[in-house]
Amino acid sequence: MSSAQTPTFPLNNQGGLRTTPTQQQGIAEQSAAPLSPENPATGAARNSLAPPRNTPAPFDINNDGRTPSTALPDDTPTAIIQPSTTVSPLAPGTRATAVPIDAVSEQERQNLAALIRQPTNEVRELRVVLDNNADYTDAMVDRPIVPERTLRLEGELDSRTWDVYLTAAEASRGGTLSLAFNNSVLVLPEGSRLRLYLNGREIMETAIDSPDRTKVITMPITTGLLRPGENSFRIEAEMRHRIDCSVNATYELWTRIDTRLTGFSGQGLDKAVSGLPDLPAIGVGTNGATRLRVIMDEPSNAAQIDRLLQVVQTVALRGRFGQPLVEVVPPGTDLEPVVGTLNIAMGPASTVSSVLSNAPASVNSVPTVELVNGSIGPTIVISGPTPREVDTALAEFVGTPSISRDWDREANGPLIDGATSITLADLGFETIDFTGRRFRAGFNVTLPPDFYAAAYGEAEMLLDAAYSASIDPNSQLVIYVNGVSSTSVNFASADRRVFRDYPVQLGMQSFKPGVNRIEMVAELRSDDDTACLPGATAPSGERFAIMSSTRLNFPDFARIGQLPNLASFAANGFPYEMGNEPVRILVGGRALDTIGAAGTLMSRIAIGRGAPLTTSVVDQVEPYRDRNLLVIGPLPDVPTTVLEATGAENIIPAVWDTPSGIGGGNEEPQGLEQYDEVLRRLRSQLRQEDAQLNRAANLSDPSSPTPERQRAGNQNWFDNLGDRGGFSSSISELLRPIRNAFNLNFDFDFSFMNAARNEIPAGSIPAGASLLMVQNNAPGNENAAWTLVTAPSPSLLSTSIASLTTPDVWDKISGRATAYTLETNEVDTVRAARVSYIATMPLSFTNMRLIAANWFSINNGVYAIAVVIAAFFLGLITWALVRPMGRNN
Repeated sequence: MSSAQTPTFPLNNQGGLRTTPTQQQGIAEQSAAPLSPENPATGAARNSLAPPRNTPAPFDINNDGRTPSTALPDDTPTAIIQPSTTVSPLAPGTRATAVPIDAVSEQERQNLAALIRQPTNEVRELRVVLDNNADYTDAMVDRPIVPERTLRLEGELDSRTWDVYLTAAEASRGGTLSLAFNNSVLVLPEGSRLRLYLNGREIMETAIDSPDRTKVITMPITTGLLRPGENSFRIEAEMRHRIDCSVNATYELWTRIDTRLTGFSGQGLDKAVSGLPDLPAIGVGTNGATRLRVIMDEPSNAAQIDRLLQVVQTVALRGRFGQPLVEVVPPGTDLEPVVGTLNIAMGPASTVSSVLSNAPASVNSVPTVELVNGSIGPTIVISGPTPREVDTALAEFVGTPSISRDWDREANGPLIDGATSITLADLGFETIDFTGRRFRAGFNVTLPPDFYAAAYGEAEMLLDAAYSASIDPNSQLVIYVNGVSSTSVNFASADRRVFRDYPVQLGMQSFKPGVNRIEMVAELRSDDDTACLPGATAPSGERFAIMSSTRLNFPDFARIGQLPNLASFAANGFPYEMGNEPVRILVGGRALDTIGAAGTLMSRIAIGRGAPLTTSVVDQVEPYRDRNLLVIGPLPDVPTTVLEATGAENIIPAVWDTPSGIGGGNEEPQGLEQYDEVLRRLRSQLRQEDAQLNRAANLSDPSSPTPERQRAGNQNWFDNLGDRGGFSSSISELLRPIRNAFNLNFDFDFSFMNAARNEIPAGSIPAGASLLMVQNNAPGNENAAWTLVTAPSPSLLSTSIASLTTPDVWDKISGRATAYTLETNEVDTVRAARVSYIATMPLSFTNMRLIAANWFSINNGVYAIAVVIAAFFLGLITWALVRPMGRNN
């Protein structure tokens, strides 16, 4: 056969180089040479004589006359990237392409950010290696959207819902949306899914299968998916365990969202805000907060502080900012635009013009309030040719009617101000069909600051639910209120495995003024889980369902203010919001960090109240001994009178008196820079906790003051009575069997009738606390409050208040004193031993009856004695009335 007739074979299906069978045989022989035993040292055929075997070379371990090569094989593990598991209706019929990317160095992170920002019509799945120990919090998207500093979904079913405000220009432009996460190694990828919803429409579903890399999904968002104003986002995680079917194993399941890589990217997002109505579009940074940078002359002047407090409260409300953080900078500071940051330039035209190169021309002639986009980012200009015109412009801005409070009800829940009935459907829940082992779902409700139900009254939940035949009837549904178990329902109580309007009582003493969290947790046990056969951890049929028709009924409750009560203060600034007088504020020292901390605190209170508080900054406290007073400052700048009046002097940690204090010293970052450092440290701690996979997690906090513990602490009067001897001891011995038999409380609370001071026991707060908030009655008026917020140093005060105003931490403030520890992100509270009562509404028989019922429930010993005395006098009066009647024998 001639070469022209010899058949040829393409090397690939694309054609190209062709070889003859003889050439193919030669290639095969060369490829097989490395496997030849003829020369095990190199695997190649010998081309020359080898040294005699009786004279081996050094280290001739192969006994072939050759020294082995010292070169080690490359055993670097090769990243194994699985095929994409992401599907989206934004790219129907196709799956995303999985692409591995390293983003460890700064240059690599910049390349990743550029890739995410590239416009695309495809859904992409990136598997990214990030240096988790790197100290950076910069966003790699144009606009982060997660309103939490850390977003972690836990258990077999968890979700979060929030709103993102978009301007009309942003909604019409569209862009790229990215979602980034990693997860526990114990999550079963085949049975676990993460879903993302936008305005009620599912736009992405992906497997939870990225324990070693950060999985980044990028999606094209068209204008038809977005709308001007609020856009609703919902992220939902459904997870299953790889190997364990037990309920305890569900605590090992988690998915953490990376806020730096989750958000919108696209053209024009850096200048999205074009006017004051667009303030909500400022958005958040990667820490879930919005930073307000106030640029003004002489910021430590009392009048200037007053202006600052007024403007930041108004901006926080008009911008709908859930967590505003205030930073004060003097003119001339080198500033750069930062994502989630709004600048406020306030002062005469000369000051504003030195800060902004594009300041409005009108500032030189008339009072001006305008928003401009400059080199430092979006900036609100409040200015005029003279200080008088500046005040006129400020009054115009502050006097703008506040927006509706509906914007924060998604997070804080509906306001319950009396007898109310709501369903889960009203709270945004749909009927949930659950296939796992530990069901958990929760919602928030908000109670007014004068809510009073310390030991009386019950809310009622009418439960609509069902469970399958495979579930053990001894399983339970436990309902938690503010992290404390309130009641439980045994599944055996169901009628043929169905709960229909089943009444469940929730004690009102578990609730508090402000935001309250209610969680339903069902641990579903079955024989199949005990056996745990292969594949049993994967989702199967429905095991439990809770209907959206489940109803929560609140009764009428007492309405009366209590002092001291920091929960009411955190809810809406009670009692400072009462009356027409301005809130008198003493800012200790004139450090910029302290002034910024005061702005952050007042902005957060304004958000809870729904309106700004009128303020008056004062320089001394003595003239206001009978008025409401708020003191904010580092410990060295707090007057001794305030420490004594509030009782803080007894509980100040000893370490605060050292030169450096807690985390202080000359090397600590100033202003809110330290908050970024705290955020990095917190994320590192969360990663360590994820690695430990604590099985013993529990929703309840054993340190929380349950009603039983509170009552046990109210026996001091009775116990002291027995220690006095004589007649008092006899009374104690007489009453003791009655108290023990009927669980009566003989600690009579008559604090509202006298001016007794409310002392705090020494050692009530942790030694490592970084911030202390204490409230007490004013020295000269039991119906007024003095509140102190202090820390060891100005920078630590700013940082701690920034962390404390995080929504999930802020809602834990309560009692007579609250201590916050920055290192552990923990809140410790000390309840008030005695309280005074303040009328907040016109007297009515119903309200008085409820107040009396609560007071007698707390002091049930008094109630028992009162009943006995009333019965005695009733008998005596009856005897006196009946005796004259009839005929004497």
